[in-house]
Amino acid sequence: MALVDLRDPRLLGDRQMIHEHLGDNRSGKTFVNALFAWEAYNQGRDVYCNCPDGKNGPICILNFPHRHVDMDIIQKYDLVNCYVMTDESVETMDARKSMKNAVREIGFFGYQATKRGVDWHYDAVRHKNIDPRVRLNPHFIIESFRIPRNPKLPLVAIKLEIQYRYAPGVKRKMWFHRPADFYGIYNHFVRVPSKDN
Repeated sequence: MALVDLRDPRLLGDRQMIHEHLGDNRSGKTFVNALFAWEAYNQGRDVYCNCPDGKNGPICILNFPHRHVDMDIIQKYDLVNCYVMTDESVETMDARKSMKNAVREIGFFGYQATKRGVDWHYDAVRHKNIDPRVRLNPHFIIESFRIPRNPKLPLVAIKLEIQYRYAPGVKRKMWFHRPADFYGIYNHFVRVPSKDN
């Protein structure tokens, strides 16, 4: 009988997972989130995104069919078998606001997402700014590195380092060359403002 490594993420498939995207500003976090959303859309899955209300520029982050979601009331959507993209997630999941009902709702959503078939991707510049109920729960942490590092120079590639929660210290590397080919799927200047200042 062959032994199976239960820590191997390939055993779990590609759906029903929680992914946290980390990286410096302008490192490609929203790009990679949008790319995963695009893939989900092309697989026929419903895509939800926390697009802003349109008061600060373009209303949508994604340039393909999707639905809008308000992360403050995410549990009320009763989502099943879909993709959820949360851009600028610290705006809604800040650890400093951890006692607010909206942040608790997001934590509860994270606890239920996997068993409901929800593939949830959220991003953060600084991991520790996210409420612990959320930041201690992802299956994968995907860190983006911009090539070249200087955000004033044209983007050539994005390097990803992917770490599975149950295989600490093991990182898989992935490269996206020619990211400009996919710029049309999202708006990178959209700002997701905080609802309470």
